[in-house]
Amino acid sequence: MSLRVATRRLAVPAASSPLSSRTVCLTMQQRRHKWTDRFFGRSSESDVAKELDDPSKRKELMQRKMLATGGDSSIFGDEIKQAAAETKTDSGAMPAPTKTAETTALVTDPNPRARVRWQRKKVIQMVRNGGRLTKEERIKMTERELLHKSEFLPTSLKKLVMLARQIAGKPIDDAITQMKWSKKKMAAEVRYYLEEARDLAIAQRGMGLGAVNGETLAQPRKIKTRDGKWLEISDPTRIYIAQSWIGRGPWRGKELEYKGRGRTGIIKHPSTSFTVILKEEKTRIREYDERQAVKAKRGPWVHLPNRPIYGQRPYYSW
Repeated sequence: MSLRVATRRLAVPAASSPLSSRTVCLTMQQRRHKWTDRFFGRSSESDVAKELDDPSKRKELMQRKMLATGGDSSIFGDEIKQAAAETKTDSGAMPAPTKTAETTALVTDPNPRARVRWQRKKVIQMVRNGGRLTKEERIKMTERELLHKSEFLPTSLKKLVMLARQIAGKPIDDAITQMKWSKKKMAAEVRYYLEEARDLAIAQRGMGLGAVNGETLAQPRKIKTRDGKWLEISDPTRIYIAQSWIGRGPWRGKELEYKGRGRTGIIKHPSTSFTVILKEEKTRIREYDERQAVKAKRGPWVHLPNRPIYGQRPYYSW
């Protein structure tokens, strides 16, 4: 991953230069990568120039910067504060926004007709099934999950699949720590999307809030995963990575590969996406209990049951 180092200019004095008495400027250009620029929070100069060409984008950028800094770091901060104060004195005290049913309806119920149609559809399904819910419906009502997919990353399938296998089945915090100290180039990108998925799961689905809501277990529960590993769980709402896989994306470009004897080949630059499914530990607890129930239902194993033998062969099986 290339470093973000500013362009340096070296000035060579005229005494050491064989040229005239003018100063010669040598420019050392540092390579910048669009993916590293986007990951470290700053886009390249060409992208910024394209964004600033649009007046609406420029206005939005200025408003966002004013909100982030409070208008103090701008050179027009004093004028903005003075204009706001004059507007406030002219119009009197600015009324505080009140929360009413009409104002909150736009957020809580943006499309009432669609909500009524969805409720009618669900009532019809319940009546048709006699009010019985399927196992998948009961699980969705009691257990939460989140699917998060990344953008297409500039790497191949063979390279990204190793990181996807490394974090599968781990708690989200442990997976982020693994990507933090990994030497792979795309580990930084995977860590960024894991943090984004964790924040979305907490903010949108309310996952991982067992310690805040008092949903922790009085006694830690010890379970065995499908991989044969024993886990001790004290918080059933802890987020873990249930599944992680990759997907092939479009080719980013082609390049000629020069070979011997005047022959050439084509190098295709791939792109790959990264997808994870986040679930809570209560899902693994339920799966462990189901496996134990199936094992207990089988009964004792009989080594040689007393049953008749059919289809005997008159020849050896080897």
